[in-house]
Amino acid sequence: MNPEPRRSGNAIAKLSSWLAVHLSDSGQTVAEVADELGVSEGTVRSWLSGHRPGDEGGGFAHLDTPAKFGAWLRARIADSGCSVRQIAETTENVSRVTIYYWIRGEYLPKPPTGDAPDRFDQLLSNPRLGLSLRERVELDEVRRRLTGTSLSAEKPVADWASRALPADDQAFTGRNQELRRLDRLLREHRRGRSVVVAALTGIGGVGKTALAVHWARSRAAKARFVDGCLYVNLNGYADLPPTDPHQALAGLLEQLGVDPKTVPDDPDALAARYQEALRGTRMLIVLDNAHADPQIRPLIPTEPNCLVLITSRSRLEGLRATHHGTVHLPLDTLPGAEAASLLRGLLGRPTAKDAEADEIAAFADACGRLPLALHIAAANHRTHHSRTTSIGDYARMLTENRLSRLNVGPTDPSTSVAAVFDRSYRHLSIPAQRTYRLLGLHPGLDLSPALATSLTGMSTDDTATALMELTRASLLTRSAEGRYSLHDLLREHATALAERTDSDAERRNAIQRLLDHYTHTACPAAAMIRPSIDELAIPLGEPSPGTVPESLTEREAARAWFQAEHAGMAAAVLRQPEGELDVQVWQSGWALSGFYYVRGHMRDQVVLQLAALGAAERIGDSAAQVHSHRVLAWSYTGLGRFEDSHAHLTQALRLAIATEDRIAQAAAHHGLANLAALQGHHDAALEHSRRFLELSTAQGSRIGVARALNAVGWYHAQLGEYKEAIEYCERALDACQAVDSDLRPHLEAAVSDSLGFIHHRLGRYERARSYYHLALARVREAGSRRGEGEVLSSLGELHLSAGDPDAAREALQQALEILTDIGHTGADDLRRRLADL
Repeated sequence: MNPEPRRSGNAIAKLSSWLAVHLSDSGQTVAEVADELGVSEGTVRSWLSGHRPGDEGGGFAHLDTPAKFGAWLRARIADSGCSVRQIAETTENVSRVTIYYWIRGEYLPKPPTGDAPDRFDQLLSNPRLGLSLRERVELDEVRRRLTGTSLSAEKPVADWASRALPADDQAFTGRNQELRRLDRLLREHRRGRSVVVAALTGIGGVGKTALAVHWARSRAAKARFVDGCLYVNLNGYADLPPTDPHQALAGLLEQLGVDPKTVPDDPDALAARYQEALRGTRMLIVLDNAHADPQIRPLIPTEPNCLVLITSRSRLEGLRATHHGTVHLPLDTLPGAEAASLLRGLLGRPTAKDAEADEIAAFADACGRLPLALHIAAANHRTHHSRTTSIGDYARMLTENRLSRLNVGPTDPSTSVAAVFDRSYRHLSIPAQRTYRLLGLHPGLDLSPALATSLTGMSTDDTATALMELTRASLLTRSAEGRYSLHDLLREHATALAERTDSDAERRNAIQRLLDHYTHTACPAAAMIRPSIDELAIPLGEPSPGTVPESLTEREAARAWFQAEHAGMAAAVLRQPEGELDVQVWQSGWALSGFYYVRGHMRDQVVLQLAALGAAERIGDSAAQVHSHRVLAWSYTGLGRFEDSHAHLTQALRLAIATEDRIAQAAAHHGLANLAALQGHHDAALEHSRRFLELSTAQGSRIGVARALNAVGWYHAQLGEYKEAIEYCERALDACQAVDSDLRPHLEAAVSDSLGFIHHRLGRYERARSYYHLALARVREAGSRRGEGEVLSSLGELHLSAGDPDAAREALQQALEILTDIGHTGADDLRRRLADL
């Protein structure tokens, strides 16, 4: 669409209205809209104010002094029917005194340099003043004019010398945040007196060059750098060797109009001639596709009015040491909305118009929202699939084998995502290449340096060096927490390289080290967060050579480790083919069971334990099968699948009896008791609990005795036998004192909950409340979300009985949120209970 308005006032009014709505809906700035439409910001502001270009100031042109501006503001406040005090009280961060300064014309603040609005913007946005978006934009320009910061102060010259700078990508879209950051950098450069160096870094194909060229050709850059732009491709990650700095200097001098015959051969003389040629100029210098810091340093000018914009896959961290003020702008893949917008433009109007929003989003996600991948996939769809394959179907095709599909043809490596990644890979050292390949074998979203050390089998120092090299090459991302992650497409690339380069045995050994690291770290940690695991510990044996498990000594550290690692650990287990590393598979499943139980991840637990049970059966390990059956039963019980739970508990008990494992028998009886109670068979539950107590006592298990005493007391209470119930539960509370202090909170929570229930039934509300609060404190100390939800539910019922419906509603609502989140079967009953209230 050609946005240039017709000469009629009606057309100007329509355009003004359309632009105001567009700015409000899109969230774009005036500068972004102006650049998109190919006109000046002044033109857009004129349209917004309902005037033709050239009508400077629009409806506020008469406000040519701060005093006049202040008088207008005073009148506007009066017209609103509010006092200055009322306006100040309803405007964030703006005081009455500040407004008085403004309306007296004594002080008018300069516009902010960042994206966030300042106090003056917030005042104009106060709805009580009734200013439209169009009026606020126009007043912003008045303020800029009065403070000497008008965006139209500098006009780009008509014959701006772009020299070797590539043409702008006509499909360029998005990158609004990065463009605003570059614009702020430009304003900082205008105020400063030193060279500013900005480095755009990121993985190959992320769009660094496209962004640099687009911004370099923007009106703001042209207005600042009136002497034009220099551009050189340093071939840092091309098939050719990186451009030598002296060769680059010679090329830049030629762009500056220096006769090649007069260019000196001596490196120092060449550098001096370059600096001399730039003296007194205002020029933008784009150094594209840089490889390393030494390649760049000779090309950075000393002329303070010049700005250097660098693109590189390397992070170029050494520049900060030698060039103070260097700004690094790391580029990530496109946000979802920007990726979808770019894809719609690439696909063309007919195709994109017919596609649903979720199909476009799926297409963009299949490309990893990487700009290069989006361009390639869109071109392939337009050329080969637009008439036969829908956008949704093509997105599904892409996910099947992305790297092989994300290329246009064998004759142009620049249009292949894999080829672009290959260039980065080839520039790595041998240890970094091997680390990159093996990292592709890890299926989780991220991993710690310790886990990477076990995966590679190298020393801690060598692994850290390789990780640092990969991070500097933008092949790896390091989070603020110190964890490392690969982009999805890079992971597929690394995995493909591993399959082509590393033997089956080497890849298998790496995965074994990975799983051994998980299990040998998780099993001791599990005993800290769930005490029953301690008495059912499994023999792990020695980890494979090169594995360096982590040693966790604090409960909080153990919880944090599980929270960070459980998803990757489960993914690594479920990824293993049947018959591969079966010992590690079932051990990993067991190691995760305590955390999953405490956190309430029951559906995930079922999937994981079915894999663990299959592995245990394949290796013929009866004890391992007992463990897996019991964990599956816990999970099925929590999900309300009682028949499945009973089948697994019965099988666990049969195997435990066959192997004469009393601890496992006791645990199976405890599970059967809980299951029977949930089905309303409290007599059967009591008998199973008595058997649980006998076996635990015979085995000398302090934890088992405490839990069994509580269970027997609980089921007496369910049968209305409160005297016996209190006797057993008080014995259980005493037995808790004999348990290691680190494990005690879990047990005391369960017993206190039982005593709270009993005293509630006896009408002793204060004693019941005291026990429930103790139970709540203990489950929170233990980190059990399931336990917290169950205790809160019981506490809510107590509040109802005590005649406090508000407290009951609050406790039940908290319980519902927790149990819903973990998928607990009791959530539906709670929801109905709250509805009744």
